[in-house]
Amino acid sequence: MLQHLRLFALAALAVTAASAGASDLYRGHDPAPPKVILDTDFNTISDDGQALAMLAQLDAAGKLDLLGVAVATGNAWLEQETSDALKAVERLGIERSIGVYVGAKYGLLHDYAAYLDEVATFGPPVDYVGAFSSPPPTSPSDLVAPPDGFATHTVPQRQHAVDFMIEQIHRYPHQVSILEIAPPTNLAMAIRKDPSIVPLIKQVVTMAGQIYVPGNAYNDAAEFNWWADPEAVKIVLRAPIPKVIVPLDLTNNVPLTKPVFQQIAYHQPATPITKLFADAYAPFFGSAPPPYPLFIWDTTALAYLVDPTFATATRDLWVDMDTTFDANYGKSIVYDTNPKPAIPLLTQSKVVLAFDTARFYAFYADLLTRPVPVHLSHGHTH
Repeated sequence: MLQHLRLFALAALAVTAASAGASDLYRGHDPAPPKVILDTDFNTISDDGQALAMLAQLDAAGKLDLLGVAVATGNAWLEQETSDALKAVERLGIERSIGVYVGAKYGLLHDYAAYLDEVATFGPPVDYVGAFSSPPPTSPSDLVAPPDGFATHTVPQRQHAVDFMIEQIHRYPHQVSILEIAPPTNLAMAIRKDPSIVPLIKQVVTMAGQIYVPGNAYNDAAEFNWWADPEAVKIVLRAPIPKVIVPLDLTNNVPLTKPVFQQIAYHQPATPITKLFADAYAPFFGSAPPPYPLFIWDTTALAYLVDPTFATATRDLWVDMDTTFDANYGKSIVYDTNPKPAIPLLTQSKVVLAFDTARFYAFYADLLTRPVPVHLSHGHTH
C-alpha cells in the first residue's frame, strides 16, 4: 500500500508539472544499437505490454538500448498504467535497469470534462475511448492489480517523464528514437518546454492515425492514440523531426490469428509472458470465431523501428491533425504535397502502408516466447 500511495502522489505531481534464430527475423545492421525511449499508455499484456516485453528481449540481444519507459494517460488513467508498468518491469526482471517515468495525466486540452462535453454534443461513443470510459481514479484503492499481482518493490522514478525525455535527448544527441505508442502528450510537452531537443531527436516512430481508412475511437472518425490528445499530435506533426507513422491502414491488415496465438500461448517452456498472453486471448479463440477481429497494433511500430525492411509499401505524405471541436476531432488530415510550401508549418512524414506480415508474425512470436527474466545487454541503471 505504501508503494501505491507513492505512485498516486507521483501521478498527482505529473498532472501539474534474442536467440540465434533471430538473425533471419531481424535484418538491421546498425553499427551501434539504437537508443529507444518507450512512450506508452501502458497495459499488462495487450499491445503496449507486448511492446515492452519485446523491447526487453531486443535489448538483451544487443539490438537496441532501451533507455526507459515514459507513461501517459491513454488506454487507462495514468495511475493504473504506472502501476501496471511497475509490475511489468519486475515481471521481466529489468526493474534495476529500466526506470518507469510518470508523465501526463491529461491531454493538453482533451481531459475528462472535455470528453463529457464531446458526448453531450455529439452523442455517446460507438468505439474505443480508453481511459475516458470511466472517471479518473481518486485513491489507490481504485487501482486494479494485474493477474499476477501488484509490483512488490519497484516504484516510479522521481524525474518527470518530460524531463527524462529532454535529458536523454541532450545526453545522446541524434541517437534517441522515440517509440511513440501513446497519445504523444509527453513528447509535445517536452518539445514545448525545451525546443532545442527538436533537431537532436533521431526519429519518432509511432503507431497512430488513419490515412485512408476509418478510425477506431469514439465515433470512428479518428484513431485512438491521436483522438485522445489531438493538440499534442499537432505539435509533434509540425515539429521538424523525422517521423514514421504506422497507421490503422497497416494494422487493419495485421490480425492476431489463431495460429499465431497458439504459437505463443502453447509455447514450451511457458513463461510469465506466454501465460498472461494465453489467459488474455484464449476466450477469443474458443470453439466459435472471435466475436470481433483482433489486430496487432503497437508492436508493428516497434518492428519498423528496429528493422525498416518489414515495410513493403510506404508513402511520404504531409500529415496534419484536425483539432476543431467537431465530429472529426482527432482525425488525420493528409496531403500528397506540402499545402503551404512557403510557410515552415508542416513537415513530411513517412507513412507505412504494408508489411511483410509473415516475417513480422515470426518476429512477434519469437520475442514474446523468449525466456523470462530477461538479462539486458547494457549496464545503465536508474
